[in-house]
Amino acid sequence: MHFLPANAQHIGDRHSQQDSFGFGDPDDRAFTSHGGFLALVCDGMGGMEFGDAASRAAAHAFLDAYKIKTPAESIPAALERSTRAANDAVVTLAHQYGLSEGMGTTLVAAALVDSSLYYVSVGDSGLFLRRNGSLKMLNKPHIFANLLDAAVARGNLAPEDAENHPERESLTSFIGAESLEEIDLSADPVPLQEGDVILLASDGLFKTLSNDEMLASFRGAAQSWPEKLVEQTIGKHREHQDNVTVLTIAVERDQAQSVQVPSRVAQNGAPTVAANPPAANPQVNTTPKKSVMPWVVFLFLFVLAAGAGWWFFFGHGPVTRLNASPTGPDSSPPVGAPPRARPADIKLDPEAPRSPAQKEPGR
Repeated sequence: MHFLPANAQHIGDRHSQQDSFGFGDPDDRAFTSHGGFLALVCDGMGGMEFGDAASRAAAHAFLDAYKIKTPAESIPAALERSTRAANDAVVTLAHQYGLSEGMGTTLVAAALVDSSLYYVSVGDSGLFLRRNGSLKMLNKPHIFANLLDAAVARGNLAPEDAENHPERESLTSFIGAESLEEIDLSADPVPLQEGDVILLASDGLFKTLSNDEMLASFRGAAQSWPEKLVEQTIGKHREHQDNVTVLTIAVERDQAQSVQVPSRVAQNGAPTVAANPPAANPQVNTTPKKSVMPWVVFLFLFVLAAGAGWWFFFGHGPVTRLNASPTGPDSSPPVGAPPRARPADIKLDPEAPRSPAQKEPGR
């Protein structure tokens, strides 16, 4: 199968972007043959301190841990190991800030290889499969609602009490816990078929849009789907709208070109990217180029000789020496390779709420 990824992100109605996302390297064919194509989303918890720093630390640690997977290690084992590495990174960062379980983020990651999907998730970010006009959530969010609904099923709690419980959306598991016990891991692969779409998103998307509203955005070019989903979400003008991050991966027939990961500009705030997506591959021209060097050399020598002759017979003005190394304030630097993008600086927010495992209003 061929996988076509796309992404978009918006800060929403929040003061900072606390979502992070990342992709694996699609051009590393030796790795993707056994590790698959990786995508992940982390949503920093606004109800705890430094959610933006937590999501970035988790995403970086997960990507770094997963890329050392060997062919002998199974994908589920690598996903779980990487998840625990992400958790250790956030716990370590919390200790550096003098906090104890005071930083947290969700995490959802998917690895696509051949015709199969493997995933892991902690928290309430979502992984969806769009197939034949329907949209199904594959992972199970770790929220208190699960325990409330189980109590209703046993007859120990009234349905209306469970539905209206103030802690219904609180997380029961998150990256950054001193003891990470709840991990949703796919031990068996999810079969994929041509035309499927994998959707990874922070809860700012699917807690704002219904399934039907999300499905309405899957029209036109696949590269435009995340942007349409984000625009539709922001268009709701919901009070306290959460950050929104959307990744889609379209499953297509095998193609000769490698996977291309687009870079989309986030609106109203710079995106928080865990790992720079690989640049799109340039178009390869297979037609042999004709040599033009002899004509260039001939033309250069002709112009040089003509200029020398004109100066010899007609040039009487003073010679002005050109400074080859200008050093003044208006000097232009030499042309070279553009600087590599650097990850955004960690923004510490001392005013963030400190309620452990709870979301900000609207989340």
